[in-house]
Amino acid sequence: MSWLENMLIMAGILLDVFAAMEIQGAMLANIKKKTLIIACVVVAAVELVFYLVGYLICWGLSANGYIPNPIYYGEAVAAIVLALLGMRLIVKAVQRKFIQERRRDTIRVWDYIRLVVMSSIYTAAAGCVCGLVGVTVWQVIIIIFVISVVMVVCGFYTGLHYGFEIKTIAYVAGALLLWGVSIEMLLHRILDVI
Repeated sequence: MSWLENMLIMAGILLDVFAAMEIQGAMLANIKKKTLIIACVVVAAVELVFYLVGYLICWGLSANGYIPNPIYYGEAVAAIVLALLGMRLIVKAVQRKFIQERRRDTIRVWDYIRLVVMSSIYTAAAGCVCGLVGVTVWQVIIIIFVISVVMVVCGFYTGLHYGFEIKTIAYVAGALLLWGVSIEMLLHRILDVI
């Protein structure tokens, strides 16, 4: 997988984090730099841990010969997983969950850590696929760190200024990114159409 595909996959997955941070930002009266830095570090750390766990498990299976053709199967699994993740984001966009908004001065880490962990499960799936196809892990670690920080900062400030209704657009954009990469992988790598 190319660095562009990795970047689009991580952006698509982390748009879920953007939506979670947008909701949290909508409930704050103002954003303190300390809160923002802690949120960025926590989100990036959780995403990286889940990615590396998924990567190491599937890389170990591939390196020990438990998966016969890891690159082909990895790309096939990636296309399917990305399509399913896109569908999950569309379902979240269509759902209208009731959010009880209340202003507060600060936010606790535990208020959003559950949402980040749920998103990280999908990052672990992406890590597993990367472990099968043999992606350079350092490249993806940098991508995850940068995109995590961008999504947290943009999510908090979008929520602070515009409320949490833009999360639907974030879900749809994430789904489109994931579906685009899925279709590209299916056509280019699996079916050899392009």
